[in-house]
Amino acid sequence: MMEEKKEKAARKLRGKAAIVKLVQEQVQSGQSIKSFCDAHGIAEGTFHNWKQRYGAGVAQASGGFATLQILPERGLFAVVGSIKIYQPVSAAYLKELLS
Repeated sequence: MMEEKKEKAARKLRGKAAIVKLVQEQVQSGQSIKSFCDAHGIAEGTFHNWKQRYGAGVAQASGGFATLQILPERGLFAVVGSIKIYQPVSAAYLKELLS
């Protein structure tokens, strides 16, 4: 019995500008990396490599910091993008929200 070989998807070569644009698009979309890669036909490993190499120009990827707006009134702790947080949370939790 011969095993069927899976066909590899054709590799699409992209320039630095196109890669940076895709990394920025993923961050701004709020989609998970998995769903973004599935929608764009990109291997997740490839995307993670791009993000590590070219993600410095993206606000989220630069140094791992995100802009938080602290709002102590009305019981609101912080706003991260469109997410409102009503209690103190760890930095690891915030980082997971942004990935």
